[in-house]
Amino acid sequence: MGMPFLIHQWARGEEWCLGGPLCTIITSLDTCSQFACSAIMTVMSVDRYLALVQPFRLTSWRTRYKTIRINLGLWAASFILALPVWVYSKVIRFKDGVESCAFDLTSPDEVLRYTLCLTVTTFFFPLPLILVCYILILCYTWEMYQQNKVARCYNPSVPRQRVMKLTKTVLVLEAIFILSAAPYHMIQLVNLQTEQPTLAFYMGYYLSICLSYAGSSINPFLYILLSGNFRKRLPQGQRRVTEKEINNMESTLQ
Repeated sequence: MGMPFLIHQWARGEEWCLGGPLCTIITSLDTCSQFACSAIMTVMSVDRYLALVQPFRLTSWRTRYKTIRINLGLWAASFILALPVWVYSKVIRFKDGVESCAFDLTSPDEVLRYTLCLTVTTFFFPLPLILVCYILILCYTWEMYQQNKVARCYNPSVPRQRVMKLTKTVLVLEAIFILSAAPYHMIQLVNLQTEQPTLAFYMGYYLSICLSYAGSSINPFLYILLSGNFRKRLPQGQRRVTEKEINNMESTLQ
């Protein structure tokens, strides 16, 4: 939501003309949505893995009411993490006389703490969790495919197509998340050691922001698309798990 206002400021030579209150509101809500987006993507990844591997043990948690409560909790946590932005984001007059909407972080320690907090909570912490969940999903799916292929329960060509499609979808999701988020956070870390930014640095910085916003805009649609396919495939996986559990119970009783 902050991209149109950011473009407006860039077009005016970094000058903010929409007032201090709107500067604080837009910047804070934009940061809050950044925290929430990473948190929701992480929780969805964990949820998909658990729903595939342990579908019946989590049935009581996979309800609309609890889903709404979890989402509200994630947004509340994101709002708390973004509280410093409400305090420090304001219209600042620079030495050249231009008034810009920015963070009033004058101390290097404050800049370091803010940058590390934003980078860790929105990239370095969720990225390993998301990668591990989807790798485990792919491993589990390929394992089921190999077991069904050996058992010759059905024509292996069809499930192989589904497994390959799932693999490609997961790879696309991970690639978009990494390629859209990594440049922005890397440049933020490099900026901590940069005293005199060059024109190339500014161009890379603005490009990384555009990539970050583009990734945030595309990811929801990709996750909705994958969620639809995931819900269609989940009952089939649950039926296979049911048959497997029944067979195990029969073997135990015998």
